Amino acid sequence: MGPLLRCCIVMAALAPAAAWATPPGPDPAGQGAAPIPSVDLAPDPRLADGLQEGLAALRGGDARLALDGYFNKIIAAYEARYRDIKERLYCARTQAEASRYLKEAAVRQQSVRIVEAGLVQAYAYRAYELMVLNDTAGAVESLERARDLSPGNAAILSRLAALYKAQQNLPQALEAYQAALPAASELSPADRRWGELYDAYHGLGGVYAAMGRLEEAAATYQQCLAVLPDDDDAKEELAYIRRRQAKAQGRTP
Repeated sequence: MGPLLRCCIVMAALAPAAAWATPPGPDPAGQGAAPIPSVDLAPDPRLADGLQEGLAALRGGDARLALDGYFNKIIAAYEARYRDIKERLYCARTQAEASRYLKEAAVRQQSVRIVEAGLVQAYAYRAYELMVLNDTAGAVESLERARDLSPGNAAILSRLAALYKAQQNLPQALEAYQAALPAASELSPADRRWGELYDAYHGLGGVYAAMGRLEEAAATYQQCLAVLPDDDDAKEELAYIRRRQAKAQGRTP
């Protein structure tokens, strides 16, 4: 699998954020139950525990047990919970991500419900296990579902883009990495932003290079170094791109 999903166990970076909205409860005015909030990022502790148990199985090297014994069941439990929601469902890791979905929904005059990112995390873990089991198509399908639930989740976008690239689907890989870059910059959790920026910049530069769009690849690595000046990998990639450009122009680098 190599660098395709270099984060593997680092999928834990998709962990849900802390609660933002208060779960529904009694109406203090005595009018019955309060309305269900549009945004509630409070994780379910039972399902969160199940994810951790599945992660332990993943680390133990038993892909089939992790998939069938944990992640598929957790996904089914989450999907059953949200099945009757009439609004468009989103999952968010951060308040900034939730706010983005709310603003976009307001422009579209669309009703939405935004919940914590446990379901997306389960789909991401499921995708990794499917890759271990050599089911690339299933992994792509799982990550596409995660992306639809969290279109502003940079980690999901970069992982999906990496799979598209592995399938030689460069246009879709490019689109996903282009979306991942601003998502990482603006919406990623603070403690994961730099790693997700790294993945997005390097993924985008690599796709441009694979497409022969060397100027755009060079510009991407230069932008990466402006944000991550100590990124030696970006320096090496930029030097490689410059050598390719020189060779193409018949010059000695």
